[in-house]
Formats: sequence, C-alpha cells, structure tokens
Amino acid sequence: MIKYIILFLCMILVLSCNRNQDIITNLKFFDTYNPNIINGEKVFNKSCITCHLYGTAGATLLTNTKEWEFLLNSKDKKEIYLNVYNGFIGQNGPMPAKGGCMNCSEKDLFDAIEYILSVNKFTINH
Repeated sequence: MIKYIILFLCMILVLSCNRNQDIITNLKFFDTYNPNIINGEKVFNKSCITCHLYGTAGATLLTNTKEWEFLLNSKDKKEIYLNVYNGFIGQNGPMPAKGGCMNCSEKDLFDAIEYILSVNKFTINH
C-alpha cells in the first residue's frame, strides 16, 4: 500500500513540475458561463477527490471552509482557474495540471471549482 502512495505522490510531483503546459489566455467563457454543479460533482468524484477528500499531498480538504474562503479572498477567479488548469506548487504541496484530469474540458474544470466552493457555501464570484 505504501508503495502505491509513494507512486501517486511522485506522479503528482511530476505532473506539477511540467512547465511546458499551455497557458489558457481565452477566459471569455467566464463572463457568460453558468457553472453546472452536477457536472462539477461528477468531475470532482472522478479526479479531484483523490487529493481533496483526505488532503493528499497537502491539498485543501473539500470541507475546509476557512481555507477555501482564504483562497477566494487572496486570488481572483482567473488566477484560481489558471492554477487548476496549469498546475502549480503551493505552500502545502503541488497541484497537478488540470487536477490530474487530463481529459477534462475547460468548463469541466470550472464546474469542479464551483462544486468544491458550493460545498462550502461559496461561489467563484463570491
């Protein structure tokens, strides 16, 4: 079991350190897109749950309202989205590009963000 955990953590680190990811510059859909929370929950359960349910690799727990509120107050929605899309290395650990969901669309990722925030009674637009 421990070797699977180590393998998973190594995978996250490798995915997070890939700086050759394309950076999205067209975020126009933000202004007109209404997030689909049901789809967001499906995306979360398919991919995000791996880290955000138990705090794997330092990920913020799904129900840690205080941390999600801090995130919303310290970053704008474009930065939050681009961190999810491109991945980044935060203070607590790495976030893999697309949260490891390489077949997720831009809207799928946005839906997943909104789902996580909705669990904590927030929205990306506050």
